[in-house]
Amino acid sequence: MGRKTHLIMVLASMAATAALWRDAVHAQDRASEAALAGRILAVPSRLGQEAPRPQRVDIPTGATALEGIPAVRIDSAEGSTTRRVLDPAEAAKARLTVRVVDGQFYWTTRDNRLLRLNSSGEFTYLSSEPGQYIRFTRLSDKISYVEHVDLTSGSVTWFGELRIVVGK
Repeated sequence: MGRKTHLIMVLASMAATAALWRDAVHAQDRASEAALAGRILAVPSRLGQEAPRPQRVDIPTGATALEGIPAVRIDSAEGSTTRRVLDPAEAAKARLTVRVVDGQFYWTTRDNRLLRLNSSGEFTYLSSEPGQYIRFTRLSDKISYVEHVDLTSGSVTWFGELRIVVGK
């Protein structure tokens, strides 16, 4: 494939991604949100090179905690969506903590709710009830996560980087 043809394909992909983003944010369309996540992860990082493919995260037997620091917070309510890049103080306040005790997962930062572990494709999920979950995947040497909480009048979603604490 020629360089010009490849550039046209990248631009077309960017336009499709923009449309998915509009649908996911403005219409709060879950199908568009899922398609957008897959598209973002597959965008070429350099001309002719594809970004690393996401991989499922297996939690090691000796894990004692999962700790996440969010970088972005998205607040959604009917008719409005706000995206904010968090400063270090805000990120520390919104920190994600899950304790692992005897193979059970407890969402420490959400009243020690018991979480269920599930995997689907390249994603690993911890959930307590519908609309409240943590989803993570490995990209190269980092684990990225999404923490999502539905509220009465909308939802809050954090995006960040996760680390698994072993033997502490």
